[in-house]
Amino acid sequence: MKRLIERSRSVGEVLRWVTQNPSKVSASHYPIALHKLGQLLQQQQGPAALNGESRRPGPVLEQPEFQTLCQAIISGCSKFDNFSIVNCLYAAAALGLPGESPLVRVLEDESRNRLGRFNQKDVSMVFSSEANNKALEAIFSSQLFYENRQERFIRSMAEWLPRKAENLTPYTMALIAKYVARHRLREPRLLDTIANFLLKRGEQLDSKVIQKLVFPFSRMNYRPSNHSELFPKLEAILEQKAGSSPLATVNILMSMFQLSHFPQSVLHQVFSPAFITNVMSTPYALIVRRYLSLLDAAVELEFRDYSGPRLDPRYRVLMFEHALTADEANRKY
Repeated sequence: MKRLIERSRSVGEVLRWVTQNPSKVSASHYPIALHKLGQLLQQQQGPAALNGESRRPGPVLEQPEFQTLCQAIISGCSKFDNFSIVNCLYAAAALGLPGESPLVRVLEDESRNRLGRFNQKDVSMVFSSEANNKALEAIFSSQLFYENRQERFIRSMAEWLPRKAENLTPYTMALIAKYVARHRLREPRLLDTIANFLLKRGEQLDSKVIQKLVFPFSRMNYRPSNHSELFPKLEAILEQKAGSSPLATVNILMSMFQLSHFPQSVLHQVFSPAFITNVMSTPYALIVRRYLSLLDAAVELEFRDYSGPRLDPRYRVLMFEHALTADEANRKY
C-alpha cells in the first residue's frame, strides 16, 4: 500500500487507494497519503506554491473521498502510535488544512494529551530527511507549536537545517527566526545558518524580512560567526534601502547597536531631514519617532565618537508611555 500511494500520479488516485481498501490501510499509511496529496497539490499550483504563497488544499476538501480519509484518521487516531500521530499532524499542516478543520483539531488534541509522553525522536524524525518550505512553514505557523518551547526539536533541526537552508524561502526562514527569538533558543548552529542565509541573500530581501532575521541575534546578544562579513553587508544594504521601510531600518540599526556595531553612514541618513520628513508622512510616524528617540539615546550612551547629525529635539518622544515591569518589557519589546 505504501508503494502504491507513493507512486500515485493524481489526487484522485491517492484517495482511491486509501478509501477503497480500508482493510489494507494501517496507521502509518495515513500520513504518507496526506503528504503525497500535499506534493501533488504543490505541483498543480506551480511557482506560487513553491514560494509559500498558497497553502490551502481548496477543492480537495470538498471531495467525498477526502472526507472519508479524514474521518478514518479521526476515528482511529486514539489507537495510533506517537510517531503516526505526529506524522499525521505535520502532514495535515503541510497540506494546508485550516486549523479549525475537525482533523487538525482532533490531531492537536491528541498530541496535546500525549505531549509529555512523546519521545523526541517522534518529533525530530518527521522532517530530518526532507525539510521543505511548505512543511516547515506549516510547523512554525502552528499556534500549538509556536506557544511551546521545543528546545530539543530545535537542537535536532540545527543538525540538518544548514544543508537545507539554500532551498528555504525568506518567509520560512523568518518564521524560524521569529520562533527562536520568542523562546530565546540560543542554538549557535541555527543562528549561524540564519546569518549565512542573510549574507548570501540579503541584497534580494525586503528590509522588513531582514529585520525579522536579524532580531534573534540582538535579543540573545549573539554575534554570528560571520559577523565580520555580515555586518558590513547589512550596513551597505541599509544605505540603499533606508527610506523604503523606515521602521524596519531603525529596528535593524537598534539590533546592530546591541551587538556593538555602529553603522555611521546609515545614522547620517536616518537622522537627516529627508528621512524624518518621510517618516512624518506615514501612518506609523509616532512609532518610528519612539524608536528614533531610543536610537538617539543609544548613540549618546554607546557611540561617543559619533559626530554626525542627531535627532532634532522637536521629534523626540518618550519610548514608553508609562513605567514598565520587567515582564511587560519582555513581552512587548
